[in-house]
Amino acid sequence: MRYKAVQSRIVSFWKKWAALISILFGSMLLQGCWDEVNLQDTSYVSALGIDYKEGKYEIYAQTMKFGLIAKTEAVQPDPNPVWIGRGKGDSILLAMNNLAKSGQSILSLEHLKTVVVQDRALDRMEDIMDGLNRQRASRYTSLIYGTKAPIEKIFTTDTFYDQSPLNSVMYMPQPLESQRSFIRPSSLQLAVQSLKEPAMVTTIAALTANDHFWTRKKIKLEIQMIEGLFAFKELKYAGYLSENEAAGLRWINPEFEHYMMKAEGKQGSAALFISSAKSKLYTSFNGGTPSFVLKVRLSGAVAEIVKRMNEEEIIASVEANVKIELENTYRNGLMKGMDLFRLEHELYRYHNAYWKEACKDKEWLPKPGQLKVEVKFNVIHSGNFDLNETHK
Repeated sequence: MRYKAVQSRIVSFWKKWAALISILFGSMLLQGCWDEVNLQDTSYVSALGIDYKEGKYEIYAQTMKFGLIAKTEAVQPDPNPVWIGRGKGDSILLAMNNLAKSGQSILSLEHLKTVVVQDRALDRMEDIMDGLNRQRASRYTSLIYGTKAPIEKIFTTDTFYDQSPLNSVMYMPQPLESQRSFIRPSSLQLAVQSLKEPAMVTTIAALTANDHFWTRKKIKLEIQMIEGLFAFKELKYAGYLSENEAAGLRWINPEFEHYMMKAEGKQGSAALFISSAKSKLYTSFNGGTPSFVLKVRLSGAVAEIVKRMNEEEIIASVEANVKIELENTYRNGLMKGMDLFRLEHELYRYHNAYWKEACKDKEWLPKPGQLKVEVKFNVIHSGNFDLNETHK
């Protein structure tokens, strides 16, 4: 019995030591705060501008107070609470390093929300994407734009009601797109996927600053707007089109939400809300040559009628106007060497054998007569208007 008691005490002693050693080893594996960074020691870059001049990259970094990044709806006493830095270098990372040496705190890209590329630098998109990808902290969820305006002008635009600069088109394009669809800005992730896709034409929204529309206390406000698009054939820069030149692209935008347009008849006119646009591309071959049919289906409602106009006139006018916009966009693209409706990519995906033989590595472009456009419009409702009656 005495032997068993001694043995029990020895076992209990070693169990306690084993538990203590386990706790010590476990605590050694826990992460501490050795890499803690205080917020006041960090400048968070919310937008990055990229330009290329005289053989060197110029980087523009827009920074804000951390409170503005965390809260985008707060009203600010300072109407333009942003700081802009500029650095130069032979590459993206060297330009960032050049900018970092002048900062009073750590420059961080962990909250990067937007990248704006000046049109002079767009033909170096492959190097730009590579440089951004090699920056560990940059995020592919950031939006990407192109611009013809000076980047400093884009980064110092005004906002309404003294709100945070994050409440602007550059950071939040969704409210504008839901009211007036044209081209939705792409994230870096989607842009990289598209730019590296064979036979693919990629479009990037063109951002500008415009002072023609709004004033405050008789002072003109410079407000961000999307004025057009920049097009790429894979990673090769193809050129710029204004919104008027590329207006037809809104009708084949898979993320189309809303657009108001005018319809005209013999004795009157109407305003309509287009709330749905669906498109489908069909391909057929005749004598070994492809031809394409683009079918677009629209739905909308009557918002306003001036004088007299019936439903048949409204439908005919909308279908004719949208068809003209699509055909003009197709031709405008071809004149600048752009396959804006991605007909070659359609061949690559669904008729790959033909594409390899007739298109691959041959700078293929469709002919003006190879695309036929068909548009159908459906009036969902006419509101308070009786389209079968005569309106005075």
